[in-house]
Amino acid sequence: MAGHTHILLVRNLAAEITEQNARMRDLLAEAAEVLKLPKPDTFLGRKSYEPFPMEDPGQRTSVRQRRLR
Repeated sequence: MAGHTHILLVRNLAAEITEQNARMRDLLAEAAEVLKLPKPDTFLGRKSYEPFPMEDPGQRTSVRQRRLR
């Protein structure tokens, strides 16, 4: 009886190893796809906005002040 239990444990381990290998292949494929993407933009070293053409950059007024004019 002990021999049958040993065979079942080996079969269960083999099935678990097969599942883990499949998961690892999927994770590696997903990681390879992510590495193919362009680098994300971090806004470092570049302007994230430009002033409106009609706005004078030296004269900053709030929206409320502009409405009162």
